[in-house]
Amino acid sequence: MYLKGIEIKGFKSFLDKTSITFPKGMISIVGPNGSGKSNILDAIRWVLGEQSIKSLRGDKLEDVIFSGTQTRNALGYCEVTLILDNEDKKVDIDYTELSIKRKAYRSGESQFFINGKKCRLKDIKEILLDTGIGKEGYSIISQGRVDEIINSTGNQKRALLEEASGITKYRYKKEEGEKNLASATENLERINDIFIEIENQIKPLKLQKEKAEKYLQYSKELKVQEINKILKNEQELKKDIEKIQIQSSQIKDELSKNELELKNTSDILSSTQDELDYITRKKEELNAEISENKSNLAKNSSEISIKNENIKNMLDTNELLKCQIDDADEELENIKQKYEHLKNEFDNTTCQKSDIANSITAHLEDKKSINAQINELSLNIRNYEQKTRDTENEIAKIETKIEFQKTNINSFAQKFLEYEQEFKNYNDIIKNLNSKLQEKNQKINEINETLKSIEDEISKNEETLQKYQRENNLLLNKINENNLHIKDLTAKTNLLENLENDMQGFSKGVKFLLRNKNLTGIQNVVANVITVKKGYEKAIEQLLAGRLENIIIDKAHQSKDAIDYLKRENLGRATFLPLDTIKPSQFSYNDEGVKAIDVVEYDNKFANIISNLLARMVIVDDMDTGLKISKKYSNSFKIATKTGEIFNIGGSITGGSSNFSKEIFTRRNTINQNKEDITKLNQAVQNLKAEFENNKNSVDVLNQENEKNKYSLSSNKDVYISLQNETATLKTKLEHQQQMLENLNEERKTVEYTNKKATESYENDIQTLENLNQTQNEMNSKLSSQNEKLRQENEKLDKLQNSINELELKKSLIEQSLSNTKLQIDELSETIKSHSKKTEQSKNKITSNLSQIEKYKELINSIENANVNIQNKISENIEKLSKISSGEKEKSENLKKLREKKEQLLSSQNNINAQIIKIESEESKVNYKIQLLSESLEQSYSMSLQDAKAYEDKTIIISQNTIKTLKEQISALGNVNIDSIEEFAKVNERYIFYKSQKEDLEQSISKINSVIKSLEKSMIEDFKTNFEIINKNFDDIFKILFGGGSGKLILENEDDILNTNIDISVQPPGKKLRGISMLSGGEKALSAIALLFAIIARKPVPFCILDEIDAPLDDANIYRYISYLLTLIDTTQFVTITHRRGTMEASDYIYGVTMQEKGISDIVSLKLEDAKHYIEE
Repeated sequence: MYLKGIEIKGFKSFLDKTSITFPKGMISIVGPNGSGKSNILDAIRWVLGEQSIKSLRGDKLEDVIFSGTQTRNALGYCEVTLILDNEDKKVDIDYTELSIKRKAYRSGESQFFINGKKCRLKDIKEILLDTGIGKEGYSIISQGRVDEIINSTGNQKRALLEEASGITKYRYKKEEGEKNLASATENLERINDIFIEIENQIKPLKLQKEKAEKYLQYSKELKVQEINKILKNEQELKKDIEKIQIQSSQIKDELSKNELELKNTSDILSSTQDELDYITRKKEELNAEISENKSNLAKNSSEISIKNENIKNMLDTNELLKCQIDDADEELENIKQKYEHLKNEFDNTTCQKSDIANSITAHLEDKKSINAQINELSLNIRNYEQKTRDTENEIAKIETKIEFQKTNINSFAQKFLEYEQEFKNYNDIIKNLNSKLQEKNQKINEINETLKSIEDEISKNEETLQKYQRENNLLLNKINENNLHIKDLTAKTNLLENLENDMQGFSKGVKFLLRNKNLTGIQNVVANVITVKKGYEKAIEQLLAGRLENIIIDKAHQSKDAIDYLKRENLGRATFLPLDTIKPSQFSYNDEGVKAIDVVEYDNKFANIISNLLARMVIVDDMDTGLKISKKYSNSFKIATKTGEIFNIGGSITGGSSNFSKEIFTRRNTINQNKEDITKLNQAVQNLKAEFENNKNSVDVLNQENEKNKYSLSSNKDVYISLQNETATLKTKLEHQQQMLENLNEERKTVEYTNKKATESYENDIQTLENLNQTQNEMNSKLSSQNEKLRQENEKLDKLQNSINELELKKSLIEQSLSNTKLQIDELSETIKSHSKKTEQSKNKITSNLSQIEKYKELINSIENANVNIQNKISENIEKLSKISSGEKEKSENLKKLREKKEQLLSSQNNINAQIIKIESEESKVNYKIQLLSESLEQSYSMSLQDAKAYEDKTIIISQNTIKTLKEQISALGNVNIDSIEEFAKVNERYIFYKSQKEDLEQSISKINSVIKSLEKSMIEDFKTNFEIINKNFDDIFKILFGGGSGKLILENEDDILNTNIDISVQPPGKKLRGISMLSGGEKALSAIALLFAIIARKPVPFCILDEIDAPLDDANIYRYISYLLTLIDTTQFVTITHRRGTMEASDYIYGVTMQEKGISDIVSLKLEDAKHYIEE
């Protein structure tokens, strides 16, 4: 497997879609700072699932999307696609190429794809497990990651070593298993709680179920008795209906006969009327047709006269045209003779013109040949002149270059003498800096002891401060909880007060009446004049129900204005309670519970009304008591429970949920209770704040002590930092001088190489100058020869042009003569055509007139025949009119008799309809009785008479005593919970289900624990084996990269391999064994690289991207680093982001990142081998 390429669009500085192909081998990505090199690395980390935007050098997700420039708009999304070659099936999928894509929008939405299919980030992590690829793997190493490897905790080093040991997949499975275990354990606890609750429910439910089943059995028997009784009564009523229907049928038959006769009479009447209407219309049509025919006769006679006049005029015109044709024929013959003479003259002149044209063509061919020769000679001359100028320029350049090289060769000799003196100066400075550095290190060790003592004292105070801080946090939490509770109660109270002020629960009409100040005598509604004791709110609300809205008024007559107002404004209805008419009611009760009037308080002026409303009402604690009292007193008064169930007079029971917005007294008591709770909570907050202030004072005292210690610590740290800065400065100076010495040596080598090349170039240029001078002399000779040939050809061309001009003049004179003759011939031709055309037109006109005369004669004959037909038609119509008029009187008399008969039939029909209405009324009364039976059935059993027939049983004996006995048995059962049957079935089903779930979870937890132990065993074995191999690789590679020394990985606790910290201990050549934190920047980087190479040597990663990890290395270490990296190139594809020349030289391919347009990155690529060939050429 290797990285084939990456496609980037809209990610950071890559605006347009950018595709980068990564061939096998070593690839370097180069470019100036800020060009976007590291954005390629960020893109790869991002597509592999990096969730931390800060690690991608941003603050929020939209920071990775192209944000626009001064000339380019921002994009709304970005996408990155990573393409991996999977020919070796390192990833277990059926594709030879693996494509991983991530897409993000400014809205925050992010999507992942594998080979074009949408997936989760988890799917990508799982597919790349154990490959070393991923944001936590070692396939991507940045300069910051190098510092993490060196300075990180043991756990961060462990992540790399676990990936290399191949136990990441085990740890992933183990973590998944632990999550599943935690989830299963939590589910088991939850199910145990539910299971215990169900066990407590199932026993009492079983008893209720058995009681309910008896109730259903008695109810079923009672239902059959009552339904059959209703069905028997229905059958008797239906027999009465059948008798009524027979009588109705007879009367309706009589009505049908009457209607039939009435219809026949009406049809004859209608038919006779239609015939009379037809006679009238026909007379009108015949009279109109006679008038029209007479008009047409007169019109046709006029038309015949006009046509005879037209025929006479056309015959006169034809005679005149014949005379004109004879004159034109004689003139035409003379014109044709003149035309033939001119045509012969034109043909002779045309032959002369053709001979001259042939001579001109021959001369032009000769001219063309000479011009071609002249052009060829001119081109040769220009080429020789250009070559001469080029040679002169080359000679001038070579002479200038030779003079410059003479000067350089002389300056190089002086430069070598200067280098020797500078080498001596640098060595003296380096020796002096090493001496000063040793003195500063001694002082730093002394001040370190002082700092440790102060820090211990500060640490002790900090622990005490943390204790106070924890206490204060708890106090703040309590204060915040109480404040939230106060806020919540205040909001609820405000809401309830708003409902109260808005009179929520009262009807629209009542609200308007109470708010209308113009109405007199209105005191208030019942709900507003009584106060209910706590605990009895629901009972009073349900007892009074709609009467809570009753309006109390002073006088009975005052209700008239209020009622008129309700009608006028269409505000509904209201009940009024006048103080002057309503009398109190007396009710004596000394049993369980309390009288309703005893739990309310009110003003004495409303005593009569409240006494009247709450008379014969009792409140008890629960339904059982209510049932007992109701039965005891035979449902003679109204009973309510504290929870709102009502036992009505007569035995009906009302219960269920109610609307809070209508629970007026509950709402008012809740408002008062909330206000009391808010007062108590405010006091508690004040007490907590006082305790918080006491703790705060103690914290201030400790902080003052700490400030003194910190000041002392700061002073010593300033000295320590100053010494460290001085030491760092000395180290920097030392490294700078060492680097300058190395640079000087490199520069001297470069100068030596340049001097050698300059001398060789000088000698080559001298030889080139001699060759160019010889070439120039040859060119001048050839140029003179070509100019002579050109002169001779130009002389020939001039003579030939003079002959052509003379022939062209003769040709022009002949063409002028031909043009004049042609003009005369054309004029005569046009005259001949004009005369012929006029003669032809005259002949055509004569023929046309003769044809039109014949048409006019035919038309006259046709009109005369039509006149005869019209006269015949007039006679026929007069005869028809006479016949129609004779039958009109007889039909009018028949029509009058039919109308009288129809009136008699209608009168008879009205009498029959009156009898039908009377019978239907009797039938309706019987149907109403059946309807009452149906309603009784519907009310008692919610079924229709049709549905009831399913219960019909003619074998049973219907007895009123049986019905009474069944009702008494049902009553004896007492309070029955019908739902207990279904509830028991559901609870029992849940009992069985949760018992099964509990057993399954217990087995699952056992299996998961077993799998986790197995995974831990495999992890320990694999990690131990691979750790030893990587440790040995690290030591071997450390020696290669440092040229000696040793490196070692150390487990702090070998008994806890999977969790223990991992440290690095190194000993560069010639130095003592020390912790890695004491190394220089370059040594740290090289140590981290050694560890990375040790991991890759043990478990090669498909590709490895290195982002400027070679930056801290000097040239010598760069060479060692590259040399070893190239030994791994067969198993791992390396992509380096670098500024170092040595790294670039070792690369097979180089990609350059540029910003041709500000803020937008572009890619250019170069294969190093092709570049070398290009330079050599």
